[in-house]
Amino acid sequence: MTQIPSGAPHDTHPDSAPNGEARGRTVHAANLPTLPPLSPLTYYRRNISRTLPVGGAIAISVFLIAAIVTLLNSVDASISTHYGFVRRFSVLTTQLEQDVPAPVTAKVAKLPQISHIVPAMAYVLSLKTVFGELPVPVYGVQPTDFGPMLKSTGNHVAPGGRLPRVNAAEVVLSRTWANNFGAGLGQLLKQRSDELRLPPIPLRLVGILEGGENIALCDRTFFELELPSPVQRTSYLLLPHRHADMPALDKAVGDILKNPEKLGLTSADLHYTRLYTFDGIVGRLRESLGFLYQFLAAADFLVIGAVALMGAFLANIYFEQRLGEFGLLSAFGFRRERLAKRVVVETGILVVAGWVIGIGFTWAVFKLFDALYMEPRGLILSTLDASALKYTLPMPLLVAFASLVTVLSRLYKLDPIEIMERR
Repeated sequence: MTQIPSGAPHDTHPDSAPNGEARGRTVHAANLPTLPPLSPLTYYRRNISRTLPVGGAIAISVFLIAAIVTLLNSVDASISTHYGFVRRFSVLTTQLEQDVPAPVTAKVAKLPQISHIVPAMAYVLSLKTVFGELPVPVYGVQPTDFGPMLKSTGNHVAPGGRLPRVNAAEVVLSRTWANNFGAGLGQLLKQRSDELRLPPIPLRLVGILEGGENIALCDRTFFELELPSPVQRTSYLLLPHRHADMPALDKAVGDILKNPEKLGLTSADLHYTRLYTFDGIVGRLRESLGFLYQFLAAADFLVIGAVALMGAFLANIYFEQRLGEFGLLSAFGFRRERLAKRVVVETGILVVAGWVIGIGFTWAVFKLFDALYMEPRGLILSTLDASALKYTLPMPLLVAFASLVTVLSRLYKLDPIEIMERR
């Protein structure tokens, strides 16, 4: 046998021998990283048919819980989004009276936080939401007030549209509201109901607003001619210099209404005068929908509990079927502490992977659902936020708890032979 000198170079190139191709594959395979035989990832790779049902059940359960919470949050998101315009200005108006007392408007006009006071006349339309119809105002303003209103709410007229003409049954409104009514440029808005018993007025959409809060604007002169005088009431839209001035503005106007004697008025004179702010409107709507919130929350907790327990039972069965494996490892000399650590690691990987996949799947489905169905119809769908993630946590935690209790209790109470014999 010829001996290769120790100093001679070794040719390890795959083409240096007739079987170079096979040798190249051998060298390449030898360089591949391999997992330890007892690694949890090794088990999952070799037993994918056993792992997928449990991991899939966790992912689907997380998706179901997150979807329910997100749909529940869409109720509140609809309110805050559709009434978001009141974040940009406050509304001083009256109920059952034609106008706000003159001393009040004169005092309010002197407030330093106010940039513009827009006298408007409101007409009510109804939007479709995930919980029913929601009344929203169409403000009739003078042509000179269109600019300040659009600037205050951060809107501009989209290309192809224009502002309403004087004394014309025309309206401009945000794209979300236009989609909600299913109306395009030049089309009439569909009347759904008349919460304030106002006569139906066919309004033609002549412009779509983009870039800011949802709002609808019309010509005031047209409303003055079309609406019966008993229902004509002037609302004063109080526009601040800056958005940051809103809290101070609301407080200053509220103080004026709380102290009518300083204006030479009595409480009876201001009995029907109201200041509408974003917090006030949203708070009252939330209060009126309190029972709906409680009902949906109860249903949500029931579903979360049922789904989480189902996943826990499935995980329990999954690890019960593997007790023979752990018993065999224990019989080979593996300490129970090491086996317990392996169970903890395997369970952690399983529940975390299932939770992440479930959250990712939920995000993708709701993004697609919002883009293809909700947004084109002007419906508001809440985003997958921290509250939805919080509600999904009981699911992986219960699965982990059931899995660990199942195996660890058996490992520490029974000997390897009993575990293998499934006694």
